[in-house]
Order: sequence, then C-alpha cells, then structure tokens
Amino acid sequence: MTLAVKTARLENRFRRLPLAGFFALFFPLVGTPAIPANVNCNADLLCVTVLKEREVKLVLENKSYKPLSFALFLQPDYLQDLNPETLRLSKPTTTVLALFPIPAGPWGYEYRIHYGHARHEHDNDYLYTLPYARDSTYSVTQSHENISTHHRGNLYAIDWGMPRGDAVHAARDGVVVSTYRLSAESSSTGEATANHIWIRHSDGTIGKYLHLDYEGVLVEERQLVLAGQLIGLSGNTGYSSGAHLHFSVSTLGGESLYETFNVKFKTRSGPRNLVSGREYLHP
Repeated sequence: MTLAVKTARLENRFRRLPLAGFFALFFPLVGTPAIPANVNCNADLLCVTVLKEREVKLVLENKSYKPLSFALFLQPDYLQDLNPETLRLSKPTTTVLALFPIPAGPWGYEYRIHYGHARHEHDNDYLYTLPYARDSTYSVTQSHENISTHHRGNLYAIDWGMPRGDAVHAARDGVVVSTYRLSAESSSTGEATANHIWIRHSDGTIGKYLHLDYEGVLVEERQLVLAGQLIGLSGNTGYSSGAHLHFSVSTLGGESLYETFNVKFKTRSGPRNLVSGREYLHP
C-alpha cells in the first residue's frame, strides 16, 4: 500500500504516502488554535511546514543535494490557482510555497517528489527480474487491475505480500540514488516514514522499493547493483497496514508529477505483466 490519494473527504489528520513521494494533510480550520504549526517530513529529504496566524503560509525546507522535483497540490479546487510551478531542487534551501488568507472551511494539500529533473523514455523491451529469491513465490496483492491505494501516478505500482525480513532483490541493474533505513514504524493514516531504496536504471527511469524493514537497506547510495542482487529486507514501515514490498518504475511526467510503467517480468511460465491475486514463481 503506498502513494494513495485520499481526497474524498477532508479530515483533521494527515497521510504520508511513501517516498517517491507523496504527503497529504487536511485542516478543518474553524475553531482551531490561532497559531498552530505542522511540520511534515519525507524521510531525510525535505519538510513542509504549515504556519497559520492571520493567513496560511506553507514553507518547504529542502535538506538534500539530490536532484529532486517537487509539486504541491492545494485543495479544494478554488485554491488550486495558488499551486506553485514544479520546483527543481538540488541543494538545501527554504522556499515559501504558498501564502493565502485562512479559508472559511476545510482545506488541505498534497505534495509529491521524484528523483531527477527530466522525463525519460522507458525501455519497454526490458524484462525485469522478480524482486525476490530464485525458486520462491509471493502473492501480488495490488496491481493496476485491482487498485486500492495506488492512485494517480502510481497506477502501475505493484505490491507483494511479503513477510517482514524476507529478502528483497534488485529487479534491474542500476545505481542506487537514494536510501532511507531508520524508520521502525508504520501507520494506516500516514504519520510514519517508509524505508526505501531508489535505483536509477540505464534508461533514466527510477526503480523504487518501499516499506523496507528497520535497518533493512543493504546497499549504499552511489553503489552499482545488478538484477537479482540482494539489496534489502521487506518490512512494514511508512503508510502500510501489513508487511509487504511496494515496487514501481517511474519517470517525471503527467499531471501528478510522475508516472509509472506497466513492466514485464521473467517468470517460470514466461514473460508476464503481473496481475493482482496471483503468484509468480521466480525462474
């Protein structure tokens, strides 16, 4: 479960939609204290602070030298004209994202981040390696044919039900560009951070492995990894209701900042696009 967009109702709570990354926060402002402040961080990459006094101010603090793209989405619709242009981040900086009078009713925002500053074409001929050990199998619990939390840009993300501590292997060769390993918590409403590995492929797309166990990241940034290599341990961190592995391949593009690809995997029964509710044996 990850990167869901929950906008049907506005609530006094936030959901963190793990790295790659998305965060949603909703405020019913009537009757709230005069100057509350909320700080919403995405691992060790960046934080968004909401300050409210006579007006609302949203401030982004970027903590990283990584090339990141950032997009803010205010809600409801009448606030969307205040959304800033997509930001290209590459060094620590503080930016005022939006400044507006306190709305009379509930309002909220979402933000998304993605590695890189450019869109890349996916190599659709590439066959991915299932991200677990040879001769093993796991059930797909969410795919594009059965979506519960993978909305907007995450249409083709895949979840496997995978017990905590099971081995996670690279699905494709690449270079590790971001990791986080210090979260030990999960939350169905999003307060917790997901441990992650992001890998940049030869075509520039990003492979994302999320919800890894505490200290369950077994590779380092800038490390070259090969398909099938052990890279981490599955877990239940971040926006998650049970131990599983979330995997996606994405690039910048579309209205939601980034988009995912419907990739094919090598399985014992041949190349397959994976379908929810089925198990696929690693050849």
